[in-house]
Amino acid sequence: MNDSWVYHHFINTFLFSLTMFGVAFCVLGVLLYMLWKEKQKEGPKENKSS
Repeated sequence: MNDSWVYHHFINTFLFSLTMFGVAFCVLGVLLYMLWKEKQKEGPKENKSS
């Protein structure tokens, strides 16, 4: 009984860590995508002006 509880607790902790990592990765990805989009907007403008 005790072993199964420890196993269940380990699974929950692992899933929680994995979820938190996934959320953080998604947020970083969105931020990087937004920054890349901003740079892509600035790129053509600089090329046209120059």
